[in-house]
Amino acid sequence: MADNIKIKISNLYKVFGNNPGAAMNHVRNGATKQTLLDDHGHVLGLRDINIDIPEKRIQVIMGLSGSGKSTLIRHINRLIEPTEGQMIVDGDDVLAMSPDDLREFRRNKLSMVFQKFALLPHRTVAQNAAYGLTIQGIAEAEATERAQRWIDRVGLGGFENHFPAQLSGGMQ
Repeated sequence: MADNIKIKISNLYKVFGNNPGAAMNHVRNGATKQTLLDDHGHVLGLRDINIDIPEKRIQVIMGLSGSGKSTLIRHINRLIEPTEGQMIVDGDDVLAMSPDDLREFRRNKLSMVFQKFALLPHRTVAQNAAYGLTIQGIAEAEATERAQRWIDRVGLGGFENHFPAQLSGGMQ
């Protein structure tokens, strides 16, 4: 039995610069990241990303520093707009969402834990993990329980009461 697809990303591209649409012609014609920068003054952030992420599974996005991992994640919640491509979450076209729909999507269907620089330094790991739930009005006990489940799942169990400055960079 095939897994149900939660997130489907198709033909996703991101070009940063003052005229990304025009730069896409160079990308389609095989321009490398360096050539695009040197000859056309644009930065290639993502090139033809295609991925199906099944529901109820953990998907790992791996790559070297600067390879586009964070850029990809920020596209799924539309913190960054793609130059081209499609993103479907639960059958809904993320790029077609109105501002109100996008706000509800971000509030209720998708979350993102910002690393290091966006952690609240005066809050513990558990408080940082539960923060998004508490500002949604989720009861403290439920928010704490849900946050703990994810803390354990990512291997930070035992560090719940530590502050960000007490963690290694990778733990943050």
